[in-house]
Amino acid sequence: MGKVGAKISIIVPVYKAENVIQKCINSILAQSYRNFEVILVDDGSPDGSGKIIDSAHVRSSKVIAVHKENGGPSSAAIKGVEYASGDYIMFIDGDDWIEPDMLEEMALHITGCNAEVICSNYIIDKEKKDRHGNITVSSVPVKMPAPSGEYTGDRLKSELLNELIGHEKRPIFLSRCFKLYSADIVKNNLKYVDASIRMGDDVNMITPILLDAKRIFVMKDAFFYHYVFYSTSIVHSYDPGLYDNCVRLRSKLSEILELKHVPNANEKARYEFLYLFFLVIKSELRRPLKEAFESNKRIRELCKIENTSDLLTDNPDKICDVANKLMVPILRRPSNINMTFARAVFGIQKILKA
Repeated sequence: MGKVGAKISIIVPVYKAENVIQKCINSILAQSYRNFEVILVDDGSPDGSGKIIDSAHVRSSKVIAVHKENGGPSSAAIKGVEYASGDYIMFIDGDDWIEPDMLEEMALHITGCNAEVICSNYIIDKEKKDRHGNITVSSVPVKMPAPSGEYTGDRLKSELLNELIGHEKRPIFLSRCFKLYSADIVKNNLKYVDASIRMGDDVNMITPILLDAKRIFVMKDAFFYHYVFYSTSIVHSYDPGLYDNCVRLRSKLSEILELKHVPNANEKARYEFLYLFFLVIKSELRRPLKEAFESNKRIRELCKIENTSDLLTDNPDKICDVANKLMVPILRRPSNINMTFARAVFGIQKILKA
């Protein structure tokens, strides 16, 4: 298959990445597929990231350096799309990197359709430092849940699109990375992005794109993308604004699903919020132990606001994720004993992973 000569625009949002962005840039410039441009978007980074991408622009004609005020990863991605001249678009996070044959292998599966998405798999790279300061990296391959192959027509709708939102396990990971998109399908759906959403920004951006897809191809194996894990990321640390963020995301998803004429739009957005709410509770439980009283009080307030007991009862899916299962008793009855138990388990897990 493949569209010979298709140009690929690679967009890299950059923020506080001075120690890692060069590796990302080098991995892109080393691609065996040569018809590409890389758009590095400095999202108002206060460190030396801006100088590094300017230097990359001077060294390579393939690099476009863009500087903007800080607005978050979605706003940086949108700014990059404004500069994109390719037939296809790919997103890479500034602290990640890719294998040299990623573009070449993914380009083999494009057809020229103006509404297609090619999905690869990825690898989680987790650095660990011992007491002597020596660093080792453990790598774990992660495969797309959907079986490899081409999805169009009724199969696309029934097996992928109908299962995107409102389920604990999705057939397609809603990350903007490790995918190749027709440029048109990206540009036509940026109007749905709320740049103020920081946690779940990928879900906000990618959901309308995938819902408009006429063809999705899931590659077999294809472990090209290296996601570098940091315990300090918003997903793995306490975020006091996470609940408000998730409420905004729920509202935006409901709007997107309705405008895309997805059946049971509000219901799907409601069930999606359940899994977002699990993240909110986990975040609260990560607060310092001395703040346990305030944390427990906040959890009880939020569970009451969202009527989480009914939300769990109404949810048609079985909760399978181990960490989410630990949250279920709290959502049903946010007692001190349930929260203390969950906090203790998280503490043990943190020690074991250290």
